[in-house]
Amino acid sequence: MLKRNNIFSLDGEWSFILDKDDSGGEKGYMMPNLDTSLWRIATIPGTFETAAQECIGYRGTVWFRKSFSYSADDELVWLEFLSVNYRADVYINGRQAGSHSGGYIPFRFEISKYLVDGENLLCVRVNGRVSHGMLPPSHFWRGHGGIIRSVLIYSTPSVFIENVKTVKKGNSLSVTTRISNLSDETQGVSIVHTCFETDDSESDFVTVEPFAEAVSEVTLPVDNFTLWDTDNPVLYTLETRLASGLGNDNVTDYFGVRDIEAKNGRIFLNGKEITLHGVNRHEDSEKNQLATDIENSERDFRLIKELNANFVRFCHYPHSEEELYICDRLGLLVLSEIPLNATMVKIAEYDEEKTRKSLDELYVNAKTALVTMIERYFNHPSIIFWSVSNETEEREKRIRDMNNALIRLAKKCDPSRFCTHVSQGCHWDGTFEIEEPLFSYDDVICINAYVTAEYYGKCIRDGAAEHAKEFWDRNLEKFSRLYPEKPVVVTEFGYPTDKIRDGIDDEERQIEVLSYDIDAMDGRVSGYAVWHFADHAWEITENGEVFFGAKISPYGLFTRKRAEKPSAELIRNKYKLARNKHNLT
Repeated sequence: MLKRNNIFSLDGEWSFILDKDDSGGEKGYMMPNLDTSLWRIATIPGTFETAAQECIGYRGTVWFRKSFSYSADDELVWLEFLSVNYRADVYINGRQAGSHSGGYIPFRFEISKYLVDGENLLCVRVNGRVSHGMLPPSHFWRGHGGIIRSVLIYSTPSVFIENVKTVKKGNSLSVTTRISNLSDETQGVSIVHTCFETDDSESDFVTVEPFAEAVSEVTLPVDNFTLWDTDNPVLYTLETRLASGLGNDNVTDYFGVRDIEAKNGRIFLNGKEITLHGVNRHEDSEKNQLATDIENSERDFRLIKELNANFVRFCHYPHSEEELYICDRLGLLVLSEIPLNATMVKIAEYDEEKTRKSLDELYVNAKTALVTMIERYFNHPSIIFWSVSNETEEREKRIRDMNNALIRLAKKCDPSRFCTHVSQGCHWDGTFEIEEPLFSYDDVICINAYVTAEYYGKCIRDGAAEHAKEFWDRNLEKFSRLYPEKPVVVTEFGYPTDKIRDGIDDEERQIEVLSYDIDAMDGRVSGYAVWHFADHAWEITENGEVFFGAKISPYGLFTRKRAEKPSAELIRNKYKLARNKHNLT
């Protein structure tokens, strides 16, 4: 996210009230003169649950209000929500400023015409229910409703910087600036880029037509920059200044310089082969649920780094940008994913007829989410994968076509990173053959495989290691035959420590299974990520029934309170051994 000097946050205490019969609009909940003596206090960012205990499983409507002071002037004033789950209707001083549907994606409205000098009222009607055609189409996690990330307000002139993207292209660092002109006159614009750490500077001049955009591209010599990698995560600060006849705009952002490449079935970072050893992680904490919890995030990623991991999969939605900055600083590689999860997978509350009818709408919303994610997070060197979906029902041709179309779109938006989708385990059960269109567009084959857990962990211990090796020998031969140039990354494998699968409550079994699978995968794939870093909340129905046999997913290397399980030490030692082997080769 671009940093501006005049951004200020509306986070903190808000008033809220439940609206179970959805009558708040008729009652004037958005009006400034409303009697709010019965409203309670919530902390934003927050979920319905963190606001009120009776909201566990609640997916209806909650109204939030916040007063703030602002001096209205001739500049554009932007109100930005970094994420609201899952529908937001936004009012300023009683007037509707806009609406947005879909979770985990930032959105903004230009609100200058709604403001008055002095005290202003912001009111947001939040509905936590995901309707057909919205993202995510299905949950494998607790999908809390609420204003789950920060709310920001800032101003710009009528000609302003929309985005600045930095990327290494050969021997140059390309800096691309997108400029918007929301005035009714053509504007000449001067742009100056300065890197604080190297004193590099470059300028450009472009003309922007009324109510249009223009793009400027300049280059800096890449030799002036140290390459970012997992052991030396060097970051730089770029300031971009814009001057036009309608005023000045000034933004800064962090960036890193690095190359990522897939060739000959292997992954290369800055020209050196790398094997990914990682974990999956949800944005979940006991304190804040799904809402932003920076203290928890900082602790989690330091624990992940201490496990000798070099890779984190952000499942199954774009995480808060604060988490990306942490991974940038620590040198953790990231897969970032849009919330196109389990489309047409028949789990609780699935309605096939409504799902099929909404696929076209879902595709449109997925495209919007994908472009927004890439544009927003482009400068983070930690991100090496854009993933367009997780475990969709690929037996359906329309789903395969959707995945392929989204991957092509991601490649168009950003050819500098891997574009992929995470495939479900249906390939392993013998009823579904890998087809040519399935991975034709993926740069890297990302696939989930609970091998020992699904096929051998239930009642067989003896021979499990041999079974796992045989499984990978047999199945990876298919990939090497159809896609000989594409690396394979196992994006999920794991085993629970509670009784949801085989009736055994046994942390030792988790250690055995993880060990079998890692030993079987080593040398055969370009990376793998344990499911899961920590136990997290699972989805429940509106009447309180659990989706997957428990309220908390017990697959973690750590508990939800971040107490270490014995399996964490196994992973720490396995990943250290793998890293040492890699450094010797």
